[in-house]
Amino acid sequence: MRILIDEAACEPSPDVLLVLLTGTFSEPEDFHREGFVAAVRERGLHARLALVRTPPAQVADGTIADALREALVAPSLARGRTRLWLAGISLGGLAALAYAARHEADLEGLVLLAPYPGTRDVIREIDAAGGLAAWRPEATATADAEREAWAWLASRGNGRLPAYLYYGESDRFAEGQRRMGEALPAGRVHRIPGGHDWPTWRRAWDAFLDGHGGGLSPVPRTASAARGMRARDTRA
Repeated sequence: MRILIDEAACEPSPDVLLVLLTGTFSEPEDFHREGFVAAVRERGLHARLALVRTPPAQVADGTIADALREALVAPSLARGRTRLWLAGISLGGLAALAYAARHEADLEGLVLLAPYPGTRDVIREIDAAGGLAAWRPEATATADAEREAWAWLASRGNGRLPAYLYYGESDRFAEGQRRMGEALPAGRVHRIPGGHDWPTWRRAWDAFLDGHGGGLSPVPRTASAARGMRARDTRA
């Protein structure tokens, strides 16, 4: 699991850790190139940023939530960063939901940017059951990030943990994303112009920061402006 830590120096040290999870074919550096990090800093939001490459293999084998907790979240909590937000694009959005399913108590909020809704097999199961409210995933001997994510939406995506969903009206996964949104409070679901691409995701990120980013708290006036970047490759 490849992680870049944005070392913007803030005084006092922020207690917020904002984790950005990539999509399948993206790297952590893309969050810099596409202006995601700059958007946070320009708004004066007081948070440490962790930019994470979402490993597709660990989503596929269901280990992504525990791997992320071991590699990043648990050490951060131990250092006093007690307020954790996960923001995921595409596959990273599914990974964020899988994390909530296993470790909801760690989280202060989720931001789902065009989340990958999973395979059609899961959608067919939900349809066959008569909808998400009636669906009960079958118990399996192995971890299953897709079913865990949908099960969390079915039973816990009820407003107790703030979860904000943004997706493009022309996104190729829009139908599945619409179904995800049905499990969330209507005011936290936003359908915007665009497809499954960086320009749409950036507009969605700006909309979240402008509408709800205040919860990350503004930087105190005495904060330092020094910045840096540190990379870490971990095996989980």
